[in-house]
Amino acid sequence: MDYDFDLIVIGSGAGGGTLASACATRGKRVLVIERGRRTQIDERVHDEQRTLFDKQPYDDRPIELNGESRRLLMGGVLGGGTSLYGGAMIRPSVDDFHPGKSYGERIDRALWDWPLGYDELAEYYDQAERLYHVAARGGDDFAPLAPPTASNEDEILPLADINRRLIDANRRQGLHPFQLPLSIDASLCLRCDNCAGFPCPTGARRSAAQLVDEAQAATSQLTLLTNCEVERFESGTSEVLGGVHVRERSTGELSLYRARRYVLSAGAIGSPAILLRSGFVHPLIGRHYMMHYSPLCVGFYLASTGADETFVKQVGFADYYFGTDDCPHKMGLVQSLPAPGPLMMAKSGGRLLPRWLLASLRKRMLPLVGIVEDLPNPANRVTLGEGGRICLSHQFSEYDRDRGRALGRQMKRILRRGGAVYCAGNALPSQEHVAHQCGTLRFGRRADEAVVDADCRMFGQRDLFVVDGSILPTSLGVGPSLTISAMALRVADILTQEI
Repeated sequence: MDYDFDLIVIGSGAGGGTLASACATRGKRVLVIERGRRTQIDERVHDEQRTLFDKQPYDDRPIELNGESRRLLMGGVLGGGTSLYGGAMIRPSVDDFHPGKSYGERIDRALWDWPLGYDELAEYYDQAERLYHVAARGGDDFAPLAPPTASNEDEILPLADINRRLIDANRRQGLHPFQLPLSIDASLCLRCDNCAGFPCPTGARRSAAQLVDEAQAATSQLTLLTNCEVERFESGTSEVLGGVHVRERSTGELSLYRARRYVLSAGAIGSPAILLRSGFVHPLIGRHYMMHYSPLCVGFYLASTGADETFVKQVGFADYYFGTDDCPHKMGLVQSLPAPGPLMMAKSGGRLLPRWLLASLRKRMLPLVGIVEDLPNPANRVTLGEGGRICLSHQFSEYDRDRGRALGRQMKRILRRGGAVYCAGNALPSQEHVAHQCGTLRFGRRADEAVVDADCRMFGQRDLFVVDGSILPTSLGVGPSLTISAMALRVADILTQEI
């Protein structure tokens, strides 16, 4: 077979963009196919209506979610979710790789241990932190999470005053808050009040798009196609694919590209959809979709917190990661968030309030969010409907909700210790926000228990790898971006040795 490239990568997010840049800089001929366009940076980059309501930088496909057509807030530009995330890149706990310790009979026996452990990824976590310029405070206590690389010397964003007070007050009560490890260059950062969910106007927030651009600038080995959608894989013989069919979205022109190896990295919704369109059959393709259950708690203060004018997403708490006194079950991380914009505040229940009051509340708030590890459920799945339309079925379990409520109670205590005079909680996450999606093509040791093997290679298809959140068999108690990037670098080593 004649090959157009050594490697074709479908998707340019934390998995695909990281892997593609690593392979290209090692001399491999790489084609990156991205469904979205480049992020357009202009004076309206922080326009809340344009970004979060019109969803211009987000995926433009209507998804049938529980029978209702929606556009979801998942990355739809070069760099995928890393072009829109909040920059937090956090290592999980070593025990996250052994879910059976926490959940026992609540999960399948095959999921009690991941097919690889933390030690096998440790060096790749180091590499990923360097690539994404993750800055962390070395003296902070991250336990039970694995700490960031101690030698990281990137400048750390200075703490907002409200966050310093929050940290000091909770440390006096015996907690161990830490400054979030962020992939943000402090020398370029504008300290925007609305960071997460928006494109970065200066490039201070590191993204996979930057890795792709840097690889292109450093070598002629990387070819990038944007605004191009993969229709399906062409079947081949002897466990070898015949190529990938790509449609240019502006013109409708179809092309077939062939490579020695293929990497699917279109996300936990997009990747299984491509396999299903291509005729792949496996009982687990598309099943066990997960996205963290994320209870929200907002503290309101008498004095200004600065949340309406500066960056406040800076603090994390892992004290309740493995449970609380009133709920001794594994939960996950607590971290601060930016204050929602005026339009989002109105949508979330403030429609009847005058603008001046919404502005006053925003000036005095500090939000926290819990990242509760939701458990895999085969009924939560991605399928294809009429005409190839993507259909997503998802409901959180009562077990997820119980742990979310318990973590919400702890978040209120954290905020009150820091001076909040009133706390409002929302235990029901928005269905449109699908950050941290994972699980639909999980990896494992045997083909009857997983879709891909421990090296992220699809069982029965030796030239096809999957590197995105879909491979995670459980959802961790932290955001998965750093773990996906580390996994991508591990697979890049495998690919560069094979090709």
